[in-house]
Amino acid sequence: MPILVHVDDLEPGMCLASNIINRFSVLLPHGHTISEKDIASLKRLTPDSMIQVVDPLLDQIVEFQDDSHDQNVSRVVRKNVASVIGKVGSNIRSGVHLTRENIAGMQKVIHEMLQYLQDNPVTMAVIEQSSGWDDYLQQHSAGVFYLSLVIGNTIRNYIKGERERLSSAKSIYNAMNLAPLATAALFHDIGMVPLEHIYSKDEPLTDEEKEMIRAHPITGAEMLPDQIHPMAKKTIREHHENQNGTGYPNSLPGEKISIFARIIRIADAYSAAISQKVYQQAKSPASVLYEMLYGRFRSCYDPVILKVFTSIVPPFPIGAKVQLQNDFWAVVVEHNHRSPFKPQVIVAFDQWGDPLPEEQINAPVPLGSTDDLRIKSFAGEDLSFLNNLESDDSDPLADAPLEQTFSELLDFALP
Repeated sequence: MPILVHVDDLEPGMCLASNIINRFSVLLPHGHTISEKDIASLKRLTPDSMIQVVDPLLDQIVEFQDDSHDQNVSRVVRKNVASVIGKVGSNIRSGVHLTRENIAGMQKVIHEMLQYLQDNPVTMAVIEQSSGWDDYLQQHSAGVFYLSLVIGNTIRNYIKGERERLSSAKSIYNAMNLAPLATAALFHDIGMVPLEHIYSKDEPLTDEEKEMIRAHPITGAEMLPDQIHPMAKKTIREHHENQNGTGYPNSLPGEKISIFARIIRIADAYSAAISQKVYQQAKSPASVLYEMLYGRFRSCYDPVILKVFTSIVPPFPIGAKVQLQNDFWAVVVEHNHRSPFKPQVIVAFDQWGDPLPEEQINAPVPLGSTDDLRIKSFAGEDLSFLNNLESDDSDPLADAPLEQTFSELLDFALP
């Protein structure tokens, strides 16, 4: 099973444990033996990537969780959705209005992907970090679609209850139908297409640009034809509203925000935060999940959905080599749904990064379960803050003016 190795640490003769993907295309296949030419090419094309390579010794000692099915499902869904978003963007840039006729094929893809996810359930939701801006909107929208539908499939009963509560109805026909969620997730950021020039800015946004961004949920909903499900349009209008009432465009409190918008809010924030920006490096999944659960913006999200989300999105991939406080290295072998930051690990490398003898490698245990297993870093990022997961009860957003809150949230949840 895989060990994650930074592209700079690859050596000729290593065997790939999984396909190397770049923008949904396979660069090198699973089982390929890496050459010096391959390494040079990967350093050029994916300079910051982590590569999964086979470690025969560890494969004999411990059974790694196999997440290849989850990764494949994620890739299939996001590739199809990214293609649709690309066509939508091209139409809008060409001045073509979205009509019932030119979105018929898009709706067909939505229903196909809904069915595909129902037929191929996943245990963990995995998306790669976006590394460029050439097709940011496509990759981001595809990621939000996938994450939103995985969440939706996980909390159907909660969705039903919330839809009925917000409608003041005892029951809603087909209340668990996720088609409006899927449609809204696909089109949630089409209002940003006319604003793509802002993506390349490396200086602060002007007040006018902020107002344009504030308006993109409404603009996006209005761009869709009348035949689109009203709940999908409502969801698009509300997908930047916050649970604590500090969102935009209408500062709705959580109890008035549609359940689908609350789902997309979380998926959107996560996907944006792990994406590369002109003015900010992409954040790691571990640091983003920590911020969402324990940081100053935690009150922006529906707590029920957030708890589910953080249980199905892994902070560390299988095969991740995490450095411990004693400078030894542990390898992640299994995710932990109940305590995401405490995956099952085995200590397999000494402080110099050399493999431990087989007789010194013990059975998997939760990360952080003893002092010797306290985390120090992963992929060069200091993650020692994960050793103390006590939440701060104070909420720094509670008394913040709305404009100030918007400016801060912009860096976290928008391109």
